[in-house]
Amino acid sequence: MAKLSVDKALLKAKSHTKKGEFEEAQKLYKAVLQAFPKNKRAQKGLAALNKPKQSTAKQGPPQDTINQLVNLYNQGQLAAAVEQAQALTEQYPGAFIIWNILGAANNGLGRVQAASEAFKKVTELNPAYADGFNNLGVTLQDQGKLEEALAAFNKALAIKPDYAEAYNNTGNALKDQGKLDEAIEAYNEAITLKPDYAEAQHMVASLSGKTTTSAPRKYVESLFDGYAKKFEQSLVGNLEYNIPKLLADIIVKECGSGSLGSVLDLGCGTGLMGAEIKDYCSNLEGIDLSKKMLALADAKMVYDKLIHTDILDFLANGELCFDYFIATDVFIYVGDLTELFRLIKSRNKQKGKLVFSTEKSVTEGFQLETSGRYSHAKSYIEGLCKKFDYSISYYAESDLRKEKGAFLTGGLYLLDF
Repeated sequence: MAKLSVDKALLKAKSHTKKGEFEEAQKLYKAVLQAFPKNKRAQKGLAALNKPKQSTAKQGPPQDTINQLVNLYNQGQLAAAVEQAQALTEQYPGAFIIWNILGAANNGLGRVQAASEAFKKVTELNPAYADGFNNLGVTLQDQGKLEEALAAFNKALAIKPDYAEAYNNTGNALKDQGKLDEAIEAYNEAITLKPDYAEAQHMVASLSGKTTTSAPRKYVESLFDGYAKKFEQSLVGNLEYNIPKLLADIIVKECGSGSLGSVLDLGCGTGLMGAEIKDYCSNLEGIDLSKKMLALADAKMVYDKLIHTDILDFLANGELCFDYFIATDVFIYVGDLTELFRLIKSRNKQKGKLVFSTEKSVTEGFQLETSGRYSHAKSYIEGLCKKFDYSISYYAESDLRKEKGAFLTGGLYLLDF
């Protein structure tokens, strides 16, 4: 074996070793030693391979393996990510990063108990990993285990005192406990660390009794990007949300046997409304602030067009020639509907209908609730109709979805303009 080929063989053996391909590396080292029994590099390499090996738990997975798993998660292939991560935890039980991805994928599928168990394992394997405790706290809160959630957030903050997200999550858990003053303090800590923290700012306003005109765009976008992967499981499966079907039935019945024509789904989300009405539309378009929600809507293949945009921006600048404008559980993040009503009425090129749901306000006008959502009084909608020349052709009160075990009441509207 020439010196050049020996060098190549040793380099290849080293490469095999790094990849965990120990049998191939061993064969190469033995081949070199057969030709050159005193080659120190081959002796050293083979000796290292023949030592009692560390368990793969301590070695950790190759970076390529981690990257593949992260890609599955980022592509929304959550079931596949869970399956692969579970297999890897058996091979590398001490790799906290694998457990963390397993927790995130399970959480995305709405499996909060399994996610919680995975994140707990993360904190056991790496007690200095603040994100692990923060993630654990979120899943514990989702299960209603608020004291345990707060303990997890506190551990995250003990490790990382400038962790704005953990302060914000602490505020969320305290709010759920009804400790509103303490929640405000936690949100303010988050804002101190991150002055443009839209979610914390919005929640401070809601808990302080201040009614703003609308939720910040960053808040809504971040909320639904984070919620997208478990949106339908949580809202439809757990909270018994059925408004798209109810509104679709109302619209189709009101329309009769004809087509709905061209329809714009305002804040279309994952496409729940689109799936209900697609067969009745000659054209169906959807707009939403959340790219991740739009990706899920696109996968349903029910929309002719999907656009990532703000509702008011689209109504002010887009081509409006629709028979129906539909907004299910959208106005709860808008608040002041004046401009929306004005733009639809003034810019649509034909007469049409506006269909939507609201949460019911016990006061006049619209109100920012402690949930961070807006409620609207029927008299407020009636006032806008009078101002912009809409007429209410259908109204009914309905259960919207469950919250804390009880149904929220709201209004279902069909307006002509």
